[in-house]
Amino acid sequence: MNKKLLIGIGAALVVIAAVVYVFFFMKDLSGRIVIPYISHQKPRIDPHVPSAVPIADKLDEVMFDGLFNISANPSGITYEDGLGELMGIDDEGIVSIRLKPKKRWHSSYKINREDDEYKISEREAVLFTAKDLHFTLRRIQRLGSLSPDYILVSQAVPNLDFSGPDENNEIHFRFRMDREWPEADIKEVLSFKILPAESEMSAPNYLNGTGPYILAGTNEDIITFLKNPAGLAQIGMMQLQPFIDNSTYSTELKNGNINALLSTPFGSLSPLLEDQEDFFYKSNISTTFFAVLFNTQRLNRAQRQELRKLISNKKIVNRFFKIGTEQQRHITDYKGNSDNYEDYLNYSMFPSTSYYVQEKVVMPLRPTGQPDMSILPDTIRIQTCLNYGFREELSELAQIMNDVAVSKGKIKITAVSNEELRKGNYDGILVAVSGYRSNFLFDLYDLFLREPDLAVKNIHLVTDSDGRGNRVINPRSFQADKNFFRLDAIEPSEEQEDIIKLLDYIYGFMSTREVGDKQAYAEFIDQLDQDMALGSWLFSLPSLA
Repeated sequence: MNKKLLIGIGAALVVIAAVVYVFFFMKDLSGRIVIPYISHQKPRIDPHVPSAVPIADKLDEVMFDGLFNISANPSGITYEDGLGELMGIDDEGIVSIRLKPKKRWHSSYKINREDDEYKISEREAVLFTAKDLHFTLRRIQRLGSLSPDYILVSQAVPNLDFSGPDENNEIHFRFRMDREWPEADIKEVLSFKILPAESEMSAPNYLNGTGPYILAGTNEDIITFLKNPAGLAQIGMMQLQPFIDNSTYSTELKNGNINALLSTPFGSLSPLLEDQEDFFYKSNISTTFFAVLFNTQRLNRAQRQELRKLISNKKIVNRFFKIGTEQQRHITDYKGNSDNYEDYLNYSMFPSTSYYVQEKVVMPLRPTGQPDMSILPDTIRIQTCLNYGFREELSELAQIMNDVAVSKGKIKITAVSNEELRKGNYDGILVAVSGYRSNFLFDLYDLFLREPDLAVKNIHLVTDSDGRGNRVINPRSFQADKNFFRLDAIEPSEEQEDIIKLLDYIYGFMSTREVGDKQAYAEFIDQLDQDMALGSWLFSLPSLA
């Protein structure tokens, strides 16, 4: 048999194998969006309270509308009409919004499942009204500073209420006139998601919205959403596909088992994305940063200050993104900047990409000088947990920081279970802090008052009445076994006075309605942390979808 014939037969077999794979094994994802999620982290959806599962907060945008909805373009954040249309603001701070009364709630539709297919049909229309908006504002007010929406709305609209609607279906909010109100700022304040008035005030899940997709059901952990027939979505179905962790996401995307990623591993441009005929990407505002939170029960203040000097976030970022090597992980941001790694370095709990640093409300100090190694313990024992998101990133960070060239042999990071982490047997904990936005919103409760359990998000906030109708923070909010820092405002210690002061500042920052007060509290908190050295704030993760 001649050589040409053998080559021809081989080529034919390759073509046949490819055709067989495409027609019999490769999934047909046309007509649907398929997004991966971590199977043991089922999203529970509450549009007014941050979730422990990052994808749950993304689903808020899919299922619900605000009066205005957030988006992003190369110039930054932008807002689109949702359930309202901005008519303007007058000289007395009266903001007029025309409601869109023809918007239907998802309960206007019935979902039927036949075998593995979902079908949608109409029921009697249930329309959005001002009553739904009243209910939503009451709920946000009841949640108080636990809700980022309360923090944002209350600093603009003191009584969280409105008048109307009038004969033109317009409602009117009275905004504080302590600052100028450009259109974008008004829309940001009114971008909270709206629930139907029949909803419970406190439910484990909120599933009835007016957004572009309707929850159809769950089958074998595949969560399916159907296009809202009255919405503007162009693709008929969205599915969440379960996986054990995020380590295979890029491979699954390449193999056609999923067709969308809400975040890329390491926040970087995968080589896969270089094929722009098959893939496109969009950069967004960073919402996650990595940090080492120090255990104040095991490390004294002097030790924490020297440990902060020891941990070089620049060295870590250079290794993390493999800068200067053939394997360099390239990044890009929504402003069009590329490989701007230093922009993501943090020197405060207020990230460098946040409003507070960019507007110089907070001016973090960078550690200077060499650490005094004699003050530090022989080994700094840091724990991390890889089972609740960012597995690949946290695993690589642990490997980098364990390198003698990075930590001078002082740091030992181990991966442990969530149950072991809760015991607090660590000098520090390596975590990913998610859910902040690079603007006025920043959730210090999530950082300081979250109970040390990565499986759920419980905020240990204890308040009392001051007898004059105001709420004040109770020192019991800081108990050693109720936060990752092991801060305790009850037990006597050399740092008790500063711990109580920190707690007061955090509550002031989160609960105040005054912009100037919030800025002042941010400055006080940062200055106190510069002295107390509560953590090493490492870097923010670029956001690429």
